[in-house]
Amino acid sequence: MHTFLYHLKNFAILAVIQVLLFNHIHLFGYATAYIYLLFILKMPRFMTRNKQMMWAFALGLIVDIFGNTPGINTAAATALAFMRNYILAIFVPNGITEDFVPGTKVLRWGAYISYAAICIVIFCTVLFMLELFTLTRPLHLTISVASSTLLTLLFVTVIESFNKSSR
Repeated sequence: MHTFLYHLKNFAILAVIQVLLFNHIHLFGYATAYIYLLFILKMPRFMTRNKQMMWAFALGLIVDIFGNTPGINTAAATALAFMRNYILAIFVPNGITEDFVPGTKVLRWGAYISYAAICIVIFCTVLFMLELFTLTRPLHLTISVASSTLLTLLFVTVIESFNKSSR
């Protein structure tokens, strides 16, 4: 029960911050920070894929409802949750078999940033491909994915550096 309440608190905080603040920031018309991805990135390693996808679906749905977007955050967040464990497995040091929350304490900075960057690129690619729903504007798609990935990664890295459990 304690774990559920902890996740629910983080879920609510990140959803509110995303909806009230970050959804309204669009640098140069391209870059938007998707800070709520931190919730998906920080799910415990051995949380079942179904639970991860349910949490991600709910979080994406909340962002879509309050951001007035037609399900693109829901689809992208759920797709990321589906692939997250495969990506995380690449960066987990050999010999670590226990459950943990991905962070710099276990993965170290280089691996954590690589893990987060790959996850964010996947999310942004799915999100912007669904948003544009065309491949006739590849430059716009590339700039949107790259700039949003970099901005999101910047915020994730800053928040991770202040996270006490990561040190």
